[in-house]
Amino acid sequence: MDETISVTEIVSIGNSYENNMARIAAMEDEFSHTIDPILRMYNAAMNLTEARLNIIKDEFEFSGKRVPIHHIDTRLKSSKSILGKLEKKGMRLSLTEAVNNIYDIAGIRCVCPYIKDVYLIRDRILAQDDIHIIEIKDYIASPKPNGYRSLHMIIRVPVYFMGKKQMVPVEIQLRTMAMDLWASLEHDIKYKSLSGNLDSLDAMEIDFEDELLQAAELIYSAQQKLEMMNSIMEK
Repeated sequence: MDETISVTEIVSIGNSYENNMARIAAMEDEFSHTIDPILRMYNAAMNLTEARLNIIKDEFEFSGKRVPIHHIDTRLKSSKSILGKLEKKGMRLSLTEAVNNIYDIAGIRCVCPYIKDVYLIRDRILAQDDIHIIEIKDYIASPKPNGYRSLHMIIRVPVYFMGKKQMVPVEIQLRTMAMDLWASLEHDIKYKSLSGNLDSLDAMEIDFEDELLQAAELIYSAQQKLEMMNSIMEK
């Protein structure tokens, strides 16, 4: 039986992979070659996690029950994005630092019709005994100050890679369709504000925090009403 090892063993300390990532990033071909096996491993973990969610979806479809998953999106961070996050956190620009401290290199967003579906999927994930839970943050029960709601899980899933069983971190975001609508529009507004893409308006003088919070509360209130109607219909 293969020995279970940490993903950090892929990039051993003192290895040539430990070259300063800022220098490597300036040489795009070399950097791409260096990080490629790491990203392939995270991509495998992301695909395996998506497959587990699709199995849950298929189970409900097969049994003729209402399906608790509307759709699933996946995202693998680019090497440029990984570098940016390390810099933002004030960390050393190395691959070992990345795999030890960045847990959302592989990300999955699972969008559900109702809030109760979010917790149902959470419980199905927790019930899988070969998954290790690193962290759960419930922003539905305790929203962020701007009104953002979602349930975040960071898990480690087993991936056989380079002849060893690697426990690779994947971030899962569970949210409802209504929450996803708000988050998508909030991201669009925030991006335009930060990029200054507001014609003659000064983006830095605009703060939509209160408006975003009010919109989030309205959407959540509508979500609760729809949830109540669905609960009555399902009795």
